[in-house]
Amino acid sequence: MRSNKIIDRKINSLYVHIPFCEHICFYCDFVKVKKPQDPQVIEKYLDKIELELESYKNRLDDVQSIYIGGGTPSCLNEEQTTRMCTILSKYTNKENFEYSIELNPESVTIEKLNIYKKFNINRISMGIQTFDNELLKKIGRIHDNSLAIKAYKLIKKAGFKNVSIDLMYNLYDQTKKNIATDLEYLKDLKPDHISWYSLIMKEKSVWGRKNMKVPENDELFDELVNQGLKDLGYIRYEISNYALGKDNKSLHNISYWNNSTFAGVGIGATGFEQIEGKYYLTKNEGNILNYKKEFELLSQEDYFFQIIMMGLRMVEGIDISLEKNKDIIDFYQEKIQEKIKQNLLEIVNNNLRCTERGFNILNEILIDFL
Repeated sequence: MRSNKIIDRKINSLYVHIPFCEHICFYCDFVKVKKPQDPQVIEKYLDKIELELESYKNRLDDVQSIYIGGGTPSCLNEEQTTRMCTILSKYTNKENFEYSIELNPESVTIEKLNIYKKFNINRISMGIQTFDNELLKKIGRIHDNSLAIKAYKLIKKAGFKNVSIDLMYNLYDQTKKNIATDLEYLKDLKPDHISWYSLIMKEKSVWGRKNMKVPENDELFDELVNQGLKDLGYIRYEISNYALGKDNKSLHNISYWNNSTFAGVGIGATGFEQIEGKYYLTKNEGNILNYKKEFELLSQEDYFFQIIMMGLRMVEGIDISLEKNKDIIDFYQEKIQEKIKQNLLEIVNNNLRCTERGFNILNEILIDFL
């Protein structure tokens, strides 16, 4: 006799938010606080993280990746770093497991890098934003390009074989020459992965609260970045992400885009979970030592749109042969066929994806799916 019991999809990945920063960048709207003078505040925050993880019971047993982001996770001292990694260690003893942490150049030390290695962290993501020292000052960063290069080389010397660099374009007073300079540094360093995002002014950032506007060079810089990275041998696999070879794609980030479920712990962290057959977006709301998880039930249409919106960011698109995606494709069949006729979408090897023309106007395509 067939069971009617609902089996929820396993949580694929885990995001851990560390909100502490040595300095607040002007453009950032992530949940963050200035690193407290009292180390007990960080200890209590890590206690809170541990309790939140325990509340998931065995639902995190099958996670395939962990990403520690922020804030600035690397601003924790060695003792705090060890405690954080110890809390997470029960989830990481697996083969083919991707375990990432975000670093800022000014807080990279060999001592912390050795702790990361000891606890099996195997992927580093370092926020550089630009190699132009004048632009770094204008956006509120406290490192310069020499410190960024020194930190990168130290990370490589410590034995990390998968290192990603975060960059930004469409910054204030940025020119084509600045982009060319960034590309020259990348040619020299050859990081394994690059995330290169356009600056978007967020309301909760320092600049956003001052109603500052970004320049309108987005399309020009996007073209320069894409062609420049292609010339350096990088594979673009998502709108803003590039890998030096297919093995260097970010598995954790892909889980956000390919209709996998993920959990987020820590203040401000978000998740996408299936509970008793229903899909929820989750977000931890409150303050750093007193937050709770809020659940937003997704309607079927909201769920389907989220998968389309995220999946079409990938160059390969959405795998329509997978069972989890079939209902979504059926739901949007009429609109999909319309976009195929307009040469904006195509189906190749069972993947629904944007054409080159469509990829450049993805936001316009998505509006028609709302």
